[in-house]
Amino acid sequence: MTQPLRATYRLQFHRGFTFADAQALVPYLAELGISHLYASPITMAVPGSTHGYDVADPTRINPELGGEEGFARLAAALAARGMGVLLDIVPNHMAASSHNPFWNDMLEGGPGSPAARVFDVKWESGRLLLPLLGDPLKATLEAGSLSLEADYALGRIHVAYAEHRFPLRAMSVAEMLRVVGVEAAAAAFERVETSHRDAGLGAARAVFTGLGESERAALDAVLAQADLAALLEAQHWRLAWWRTAAHDLNYRRFFNITDLAGVRVEDPEVFDLVHRLPLDLIRRGLVHGLRIDHIDGLVDPAGYCARLRAVVGEDVPLLVEKILEPGEVLRPWPIEGTTGYERLNDINALCVEPEGYRRFEEALRARHLLIGALPERLASAKRQVLDASLKAEVDILATLAREGLDAAMQAGDLTDTAIRDGVVALLAHCPVYRSYATPDGHAEEDLAIWEEIRARIEATENPLTAAAARLLLQRLEHPERPSDHEFRSRFQQLSGPAMAKGFEDTELYRYPVLLCANEVGGSLDHPSRTAQEMHALNAARAQAGLSDLIPLATHDTKRGPGPRARLAALSHQPEHWLAFTEEARELVAPHIGEETGMAMPDPLDAHMIVQTLVSAWPITTERMAGYITKALREAKRHSNWETPNAPYEEACLAFAAGLIEAPEAAGFRARLEALLAAIAPAGRLVGLTQLILQHTLPGTPDLYQGTEFRDFSLVDPDNRRPVDWTARQAALRGDDPNEAGDAEYFRLTRALLALRQRNGALTGGDYRPLDMEPGRLGWFGFERWRGEEAVRVVVPTRLPADAGEVRVPAELRESGWRVLDALGPDAPFLIAERGAAG
Repeated sequence: MTQPLRATYRLQFHRGFTFADAQALVPYLAELGISHLYASPITMAVPGSTHGYDVADPTRINPELGGEEGFARLAAALAARGMGVLLDIVPNHMAASSHNPFWNDMLEGGPGSPAARVFDVKWESGRLLLPLLGDPLKATLEAGSLSLEADYALGRIHVAYAEHRFPLRAMSVAEMLRVVGVEAAAAAFERVETSHRDAGLGAARAVFTGLGESERAALDAVLAQADLAALLEAQHWRLAWWRTAAHDLNYRRFFNITDLAGVRVEDPEVFDLVHRLPLDLIRRGLVHGLRIDHIDGLVDPAGYCARLRAVVGEDVPLLVEKILEPGEVLRPWPIEGTTGYERLNDINALCVEPEGYRRFEEALRARHLLIGALPERLASAKRQVLDASLKAEVDILATLAREGLDAAMQAGDLTDTAIRDGVVALLAHCPVYRSYATPDGHAEEDLAIWEEIRARIEATENPLTAAAARLLLQRLEHPERPSDHEFRSRFQQLSGPAMAKGFEDTELYRYPVLLCANEVGGSLDHPSRTAQEMHALNAARAQAGLSDLIPLATHDTKRGPGPRARLAALSHQPEHWLAFTEEARELVAPHIGEETGMAMPDPLDAHMIVQTLVSAWPITTERMAGYITKALREAKRHSNWETPNAPYEEACLAFAAGLIEAPEAAGFRARLEALLAAIAPAGRLVGLTQLILQHTLPGTPDLYQGTEFRDFSLVDPDNRRPVDWTARQAALRGDDPNEAGDAEYFRLTRALLALRQRNGALTGGDYRPLDMEPGRLGWFGFERWRGEEAVRVVVPTRLPADAGEVRVPAELRESGWRVLDALGPDAPFLIAERGAAG
């Protein structure tokens, strides 16, 4: 029988790591102490997908991963060990791809196709825009890059472009067949166009696939001579240059990713389609819990969760990917909780010394590398992405906002431009990912969000924009007509992408005060947590009985636990970092280029690169190159994804490579290693403290693949590198890894997982803060009790340079408690238990 959530282990499936590979690891994971394999999406994805979120067919298991049989074997192997599967599902979007049969059916049949209800398309704005061409359409046609192909297996005619295939509508197929003289087939496709009947389409395809060799040869000749430009004008879709996506797109995307199309999971039939496979796997006992990707992209997350709970029952854990801002509370949805971004940031922030962070920020502001208050900076970053990569979504929202406002606009002298500016202002000043109003009404929390938007706009925007925003806020709070409700719904679906792209993927790469605070779900306004804050948060979580995940790394985090712990340690000893950065500026100066009077990299990017080197050292030039390229493009200061600034990027890569490898940078490397030696004890302490808290606070520890050893990865794709499973399996057998730090980290991980197995206080106990003075070491302690079972945890969260020997206060080592001594009797931590079996 599968046990309740106790500890999850995240695996990223792709064709280089399949179900068979995971099956071989089941004995290792079981002995390690894992209760559930936490699987990345396993449905059919675009071929070669490295992550699975580009779902091509949600009803089938991906054969690249091993298909249904391979997954069944993996599930059976897990079940034999009493383990379960927590499955990642993607209800918000699918791949807008030739590999997606539903997408193809919609392209072929247009708005009248049964598949059209699957995708969130605004057909009233015209043909479906497909911005996939590398050049404008006319140039693409002139270059001969488009052609027509008959697919005699599927009974379709496609427009071919590179690896893409776009099916022609039935009437166009009928016209081609009529030219060839195949009247029966032409008439069959013509009937499909006028009736939109599935049965008729199947019959038409059967006639097509049954064409003889001479008929096929004749059709191929017709296709080769067809007027392709005229034919394209007759389709339900419109091919265009990829750069038009930011302007004319008429389907909802996942964030600004054009090849991921939004799905209308609020439609009951679409809900059933998307969930057919996971529900079947649950009924068959092969899957035991679900992780829901990007819950905030849905029209009605609360309604979705209620519906999903109703069909899976009460015993199946449901966890949502939801980013909560500091102070924001998860709405009362019928779920177990979130995937834990807020938990990761709470643990990290507990180990950041606020005085050190303040000094680092002041140093950057004194050099004018950081300018402006954080709220204004964030609003500016969000405005930048709204005016660029999310412009098409803003235009759609502004059109909705404008509907029915003639009288109010005339009375207030408001222009169309003012309304659009008001829409942008609402999004730019939204303090959280979204509100959750529905046609049935809104909660007090929603009203508070809108009031905060109002206050920020009144304080910062010009009077005309503020007047327009007030009018739009009235529509949010008191919708009267259908367009009001649609405006509110789409506003709520867009505010999340605006926050994600403006904050996580822009501002977090522009504000390198202490990069451990620059994390998914983090807050630059709240880089540190007090013990009192942490106690209150965890007491509430225990009281709610949540089994939400507690990760220290995920596939989406900006950096792994190792870099984060090392950077947090810098804040304990700010004098070391400040002295190093002063010396480093001179040491790295010879490696900085210049073009037209501009430093390359500029001082802020140079600081970011140096801090990243410190966080992940030792590191290869290849890994740094991947990180720097992504960081520069996400920051959007000197480069971006749409129009990369090659000279600037190359100069930054050369700068980093020189610091890593060049003989003349030996002095810099010696100084860097001296810094690392100075903060190593603090970095070790933070890393182990965070590991202990991950496994003992209320919730479920979630281990990302390979992180039972220390992990110094950076943002993806760096954190998706292959894992050395042989070394980890050897460690489980008692063969210590080459690195002593990895051995220590692994021993503690294994001991903590064993503690969770035998002591129910960690999986269902309460939370009782220990009354202790934090002092200079930031002591943090608590107990968890369930009946006679209990666990006591005491950890230091600070290690100043002059701390000396760190020992847990003697009075906390009471008799009657069995001490977990995985790190030896003199470890600066206390993990003790009582009343547990074994």
